[in-house]
Amino acid sequence: EVKRTSSRSGGKGAPSHEVSGTRYEMMKQILYQEEPRQLPQLSSEDVERHMTIMRAQKIHNMTASANRRAERLRKFDSMKNAYEALAALDQRLFDGACQKEANVTFPRQMRVPTETPPTKIWDYLTK
Repeated sequence: EVKRTSSRSGGKGAPSHEVSGTRYEMMKQILYQEEPRQLPQLSSEDVERHMTIMRAQKIHNMTASANRRAERLRKFDSMKNAYEALAALDQRLFDGACQKEANVTFPRQMRVPTETPPTKIWDYLTK
């Protein structure tokens, strides 16, 4: 229930919410009407099956991590070889490639890729 309080000027003030209203009791009943379910007891075969799946998942994750690390190392070696080839070819270009630009930050206006559609829809009439 919402209760209005009067302000000093005699007008109606901001609503204040009472915690002990029938509305809140009804919400509590809807949200917590059932006891939380208990997990079923697993048999020894189910536990063994679960542990086997967990081990397989851990092995898969370790293999994928090792593959990603190897790919990163290959990319880094390729980049290092490209830098060495550029340094051997032209020192001026190498120095220009290694020089950092001043006051360069990540563009804040760039939209982060998401699964949801954009809030601003494309305007087809704009030329």
